[in-house]
Amino acid sequence: MSPKHQALIPQLEERFRRITQALYDTRQPARVLDAEVLPYLAEDVVFTDPWQRGAGIEDYRLGAVGFHLMFSFDFDVFQLNVQLEEGGQKGRAIVDGIMNLKQFRWLYTYPLRTILVYDFTLGPPGKDGTAHPRIHAHEEMWSFGDMLAAVPVAGWFYKNVFRKGFSHGFLAASALSRKLAEARRHPSVT
Repeated sequence: MSPKHQALIPQLEERFRRITQALYDTRQPARVLDAEVLPYLAEDVVFTDPWQRGAGIEDYRLGAVGFHLMFSFDFDVFQLNVQLEEGGQKGRAIVDGIMNLKQFRWLYTYPLRTILVYDFTLGPPGKDGTAHPRIHAHEEMWSFGDMLAAVPVAGWFYKNVFRKGFSHGFLAASALSRKLAEARRHPSVT
């Protein structure tokens, strides 16, 4: 990658940090989403999470604003990385963190480990001269296992009983499979 493109990485990382904080902090009003996110979306942007998939900038904005009005959450970023493909015109930002669902914060804040992936192309620099990504795809990934593990009481059962029991059953099945494979390879001669 050229030094010019390498120099863009810190700018892009900061841009995607700001985009993530705007999208995943419901204290942000719609005008902040419009200012911090909309300018970076391609018209055909696709949003995907384990429950849904939608396309188009208008549906994306409606979903983002609606999500902010219906739910209460914020996001703790643990890692953020931007990589540019050779030539520097396309890239991917990956954000690893915890979405803190605070719908019933008086009772419990539900931590959901989340990985966000933004696929983008680079347009001309913005008015301020900084890198201007155009997001074509935004994927939000979290596992159902992590969802179960974060549920009070049921999460304890899932982590401490179900997972351990399943692990023992899987290892027993693996040992049996190994013995059967060895028996097929070396049949006893009578």
